[in-house]
Amino acid sequence: GRSPVCDDVTCHALVEQLRPCSPDLVLAVGSGVINDLCKWSSFELGLPYIVVATAASMNGYSSANVASTIAGVKMLIEARPPVAVAAEPAVIERAPRKMTTAGFGDTIAKHQSNGDWVVNNLLLDEYHCSFCAGIVAGIEPLYLDHPEDIREGKPDAIKGLFEALFWTGMAMTLVGTSAPASGGEHLLSHTLDMMAEVRGESHDLHGRQVGIGTILSAALFQRILSVERPAPADLPSGVDGEFWIVPSVASAVREQYDAKRQRLDAIRHKIGQHDVWNQLRTRVKAEVKSPQTIRDWLSRAGGATCLADIGCSRERLRSAILHMHEIRKRFTIIDLAWLVGVMPDAADDIIDEWLS
Repeated sequence: GRSPVCDDVTCHALVEQLRPCSPDLVLAVGSGVINDLCKWSSFELGLPYIVVATAASMNGYSSANVASTIAGVKMLIEARPPVAVAAEPAVIERAPRKMTTAGFGDTIAKHQSNGDWVVNNLLLDEYHCSFCAGIVAGIEPLYLDHPEDIREGKPDAIKGLFEALFWTGMAMTLVGTSAPASGGEHLLSHTLDMMAEVRGESHDLHGRQVGIGTILSAALFQRILSVERPAPADLPSGVDGEFWIVPSVASAVREQYDAKRQRLDAIRHKIGQHDVWNQLRTRVKAEVKSPQTIRDWLSRAGGATCLADIGCSRERLRSAILHMHEIRKRFTIIDLAWLVGVMPDAADDIIDEWLS
């Protein structure tokens, strides 16, 4: 059978199956999609849920968020976190290596998403919590000092990775948004998933695609931070309806994009203030990593580092990069790259230099 997907149709079917049984509790045994479906359906039914984690593959176990597809668009729904997360180290260690390296990709994204969070704090006065931003700093050495320990399945490294995934999920729950662990780098994965959905194609694991997105984000930040006085540019004026194929998907994307465009004048004004821009460069530089560092970590851990690793053609990746700014109203590094004139020209250069 086909693997389950976390979308509105599947959740509705699950709720209709569970309702007549009048359960007291929903128990999820699994990772990504299983956890999300149980979290979502238990929330709809007003029931508590517990998750038994089976892989260090993503950071959603302890978060309130559900990574869902509604009417073809990848979205985050705020539900409720589980009552408990249970994990048996031996099971986590024996999970397919591909899933563990996906978790590694999802975890290291936080260096870049913290950069995004600082940008939003400075340009849009979004709340920023330094405690939540640094919540896994003490655990990171377990899997970042020797990333090859992840590839070799060493228990301490995998335990450290799982704990980091758990605590970044907790950070999202504490803040009430995905900001502590998800920024522009995640949009590449969501866009590739949405493209696959409307075209009837397949896509790779979320965390493996996020790893590629993290290299992209790092390369964009590197270029943006070298700009001393940005000349304000603009984002494309509308959404490319033909690219999204399905009219309802194009319409939902357009709604998100229009909401973001309404705030661009205020952002552009702030970017034009020299003191604000210098403060942004200083604070963001302290958070983000270089594309070389990110690629090196992924490579040593055995993760995906180039488009071939995620089964993606150059043209498909390029299309995703040129449209990923359309899918969310939240402002990210991708939007900033357009506003300071780094995008769209940087897309080809970054693919050639870092992702081929």
